Amino acid sequence: MGTLRESATEIFRKTLEEMSPANLVKKAIQVDAGHIKIQGKKLTHESRVPVYVIGAGKAVVQMAAGLESVLGNRIRDGVVIAPAGLESDLSIIQVFEGTHPVPDQQTVASSLELMDFARSIPKDACVIFLISGGASSLMEVPAGQLELEEIREVYDTLLKSGATIQEMNTVRKQLSAIKGGKLAKLLKAGTSASLIISDVPGDNPDFIASGPTTQSKSKKEDALKVLEKFGLTDKVPPAVVEFLSVHDLESEEEPHTNHRNVIIGSSGMFAKEAGKLCKDMGFSTFVSSKQYTEEADKVAEHITKEIRKMKSGKRAYIFHGESTVHVKGDGKGGRNLHLALLMSKKISRRKNTLLLSAGTDGVDGNTDVAGAFAASDTSKRAAELGMDASDYLKDFNSYHFFKTLGDLIFTGPTGNNVMDFQLILIDA
Repeated sequence: MGTLRESATEIFRKTLEEMSPANLVKKAIQVDAGHIKIQGKKLTHESRVPVYVIGAGKAVVQMAAGLESVLGNRIRDGVVIAPAGLESDLSIIQVFEGTHPVPDQQTVASSLELMDFARSIPKDACVIFLISGGASSLMEVPAGQLELEEIREVYDTLLKSGATIQEMNTVRKQLSAIKGGKLAKLLKAGTSASLIISDVPGDNPDFIASGPTTQSKSKKEDALKVLEKFGLTDKVPPAVVEFLSVHDLESEEEPHTNHRNVIIGSSGMFAKEAGKLCKDMGFSTFVSSKQYTEEADKVAEHITKEIRKMKSGKRAYIFHGESTVHVKGDGKGGRNLHLALLMSKKISRRKNTLLLSAGTDGVDGNTDVAGAFAASDTSKRAAELGMDASDYLKDFNSYHFFKTLGDLIFTGPTGNNVMDFQLILIDA
């Protein structure tokens, strides 16, 4: 398995480098005779318009670095919110800290600074928003009279419920004073654009980062329906249910008539880039064109069904998206580790097969790892150590299973976030 493992590691590493947020921004934005263009289309119709930058997300520091390298002193000022501990060598754009996957008081303080900054931007300016996954937690101000602790409880409950990211963000938008287009409504400036790295299946800006610059198409009643669907109305604070039960009379207008949302990175783009590298290494390659959104066990079944179609030789299969896991045990793990553990059982009778399952942000669930490797001999090696994958699946304790085997994938925070990535390499 050594050769396949080395190949998989190299493919993942090189794809992360090529798809780095800084590179994605550099590819997307250009300056031509003083005009700023995004993917070849003019954003500013007058030259030398001052630029202000607002953003949040796991990838936002790297995105900001890419933007500074292209626009330089055209950027007058900027404020972004990123996870604590990320290194930054930005010279113009200020970085404030927030927390993920649940907001804290520092998140709220940073978000209030961001909102004040947005209000201060002059009318004649151009605003570029930098948005990536994780911003739903990193950027938060409770709506109405809701308290932060109530918001935190809802976040934590939703994360364990099995709800999709779209369903979670439907709720988050309604409980927030900054999401669902509310951030963009603070601007006086008439020209703006969002550069978005998607972490949501379907790449809909309404749900990515809970749509801070996109007028929400959902309402409070939709959020309440999500809570009801998963039996959560009695598990979240009563004040939240009461808040969602009172309908607001809000304007249906878009935040800006001259605003563009541009997807510059997604799991599909990441998968295609990885596919090129697989082909360069001599693998006959299948890249799934569809992002998955099912429960992890259904994703495992789909992957297994696909690889059963294989013929002999060197083959690579690539899947991408975001699964859901309804956590019932008290173990340690995440979506990718759980999926790898499921797959370890399904490929145990296949020869020369290896799976890499990892989060592109480098952090899987409540762990310090990106994911794990599973191979043809994983179940056998585990049995020799007295471990049964079924027991660890039941307890949702995939982290300790793979840690014991030495099969965890450590990348550290990658600065990226385009959902989850599975690579299966077969040489048979």
